Amino acid sequence: MIKRNFTLPAFIVIVMLLAGCTGRNQSESTDNSDTSGISERPEKEKPETGFHIKRYEKALFELDKSNLKAELEAIRPGFSVFLGKGNFTQEDITQIRDFIADENNKAAFAEVLKKFPDLKDLNNRIKKAYENYSRETGVQFSPNTYTYISGYDFQYPIKYADTVMIIALDMYLGSDFDMYKKMGIPIYISSRYTPAHIIPDCLKEIAYPHIPEKKGPYTLLDAMIEQGKLYHFVKKLSPDVPDHIIAGFSKEQLKWCTENESNLWQFIIENELLYSTDSKSMSMFMVDGPFTSSFSQDSPARTGAWLGWQIVNAYMKKNNTPLLQMTGIEDSREILEKSGYKPKKR
Repeated sequence: MIKRNFTLPAFIVIVMLLAGCTGRNQSESTDNSDTSGISERPEKEKPETGFHIKRYEKALFELDKSNLKAELEAIRPGFSVFLGKGNFTQEDITQIRDFIADENNKAAFAEVLKKFPDLKDLNNRIKKAYENYSRETGVQFSPNTYTYISGYDFQYPIKYADTVMIIALDMYLGSDFDMYKKMGIPIYISSRYTPAHIIPDCLKEIAYPHIPEKKGPYTLLDAMIEQGKLYHFVKKLSPDVPDHIIAGFSKEQLKWCTENESNLWQFIIENELLYSTDSKSMSMFMVDGPFTSSFSQDSPARTGAWLGWQIVNAYMKKNNTPLLQMTGIEDSREILEKSGYKPKKR
């Protein structure tokens, strides 16, 4: 069930979070209700004119370590979302010194510089997506956007609240990045830790507040439609993102889904799973894994999310509903029934 009510992290919270994450073996969480590590809302930032992404990781890791306190004070005005506005204590300085001296974080920063020598392409693409959001909503939208080294924050690689978007570049270094392997991250998860996934992940965070929390029993259909709304939202605001990237699949896995769409749907209908609240059916079609059980190992996991996307696409094609009106529909049955969704057998 979608619930993402973030507030922005103050300096001391984020430093402790980062240092604590370093080197841990973590896996993806399927609980969207957890907002751990996000607290203490600072003064609301005003969006800047002349959009550009600010690179906190470069500012931080390239500081003169022998004069760290003064160096931090110098960069604070541009990065108050990370560094706060109060006086630095000696404990603050020690924590951040330890963080930037950590070998795993240094390795991440070195790889970030290789993978992202500049952010020109990312800057242009995310700016365009923000502009598309403004066009869809009629509201000016250009959140202050930052990149940073998170200390491998697997749970929240993107943080978005109010007028700020924060991107953890160390979570997008490519599936072959050695640190992911050392941490034991399965390839079906690390395959999504690539630069191509940054834009869709950012847009999903923007979409979450527009999707109402389901009241009452939470069914497989509810979960499918929620994810379908997210995927449709991403495609609408950034149409150049390939479908397999939005879904978190490989090209081969997307092809499998397309070829087996009717089989997946028929299995759900015949086994009366669509309105099931059973954790087993939810796990089979919505939870991450190497493949969808009861189907070929060529299948991806989370096939229910992909089916939900097809239902939402069919609904939007048939009803021509404004984007945010669609995401705000609480009844998933309404979307299914008005979609006319019925996949053809191949």
